[in-house]
This record gives sequence, C-alpha cells and structure tokens, in this order.
Amino acid sequence: AESTSWSAIREIYERAIAEIPPIITDKRYWKRYIYLWIKYAIFEELTTKNVGRARGVYQSCLKVIPHNNFTFGKIWIMYAEFELRQQNLDKARSILGEAIGRSPKKNIFNSYISIEYQLGEFNRCRKIYQKLLESFPSDTKSWHDYASLENKLDEYD
Repeated sequence: AESTSWSAIREIYERAIAEIPPIITDKRYWKRYIYLWIKYAIFEELTTKNVGRARGVYQSCLKVIPHNNFTFGKIWIMYAEFELRQQNLDKARSILGEAIGRSPKKNIFNSYISIEYQLGEFNRCRKIYQKLLESFPSDTKSWHDYASLENKLDEYD
C-alpha cells in the first residue's frame, strides 16, 4: 500500500512539473515551480529513500531551467549537498563547478567555500575565493571574508 501511495504522489509531482512556466524571462513565475522540484527531490530522497530517483529529479530540474536568462543557486547547492550525503565528493564539486561556470552566483560560491573549508581544503577555498572576487570585484563582504580566511590560516601556520 505504501508504494501505491508513493506512485500516486509521484504522478502528482510529475503532472505539476510538466507545467513549465511559459515566460522564460521572468524569474518570479519560476520560483514556485522550482520549489515543486525541490519538494519532489526531497520526497524521493527522504520519504521513499530512492537515491537514484532523487538524483534524477535534480538532474531533470537543472535541464529545464533557462540558465541563459537566470538560474536558481538553491537547486545547484541542494543537488551538491545531496551528493555529499551520498558520499560523492567529486560529484558535488563537479556540480558546484558547473554552477559557477554557467552562472556565477554568490550563494553558490559561498556554499562551495563552506564545504571545502569544513573539509580542511584551504587551497581549494583560496581558488574559489579568487574566482568569486574575479566575478564580483566590488563586493566588499567577499573581500572581507577572504581576508578573514587568510588571517585564520596564518594563525594555524
């Protein structure tokens, strides 16, 4: 009975995500739509415990977003965090690298830096900060955060 209700839930999610917002230049129409995908991915990972389906939901969602017009950092970050939970560090790095390459957003950079910092990969943190500062050279908070990181690392040396 449980799998029957899951297939009914999946069918509803599939019908909902099939209704792609018609206007690909206005991000407002897409926000609710992306949250459907997010809830669907979470449902597959946490409720049904189906890792393969959850991964497929994230991948399909990223294919639908018109990245040339806008993107959603949240979905890239959630997908990378999902892969980390599956012990796929290289895949998570690949996802975040692709996200930065396609559409550099501060929240993606900051999540990537945070992950590498927690892993103790400080040289990777430096490289990501350098890319962040190239993308957003006038962002004083990013410069401050980078200086703070270097300051902390100097104390460990």
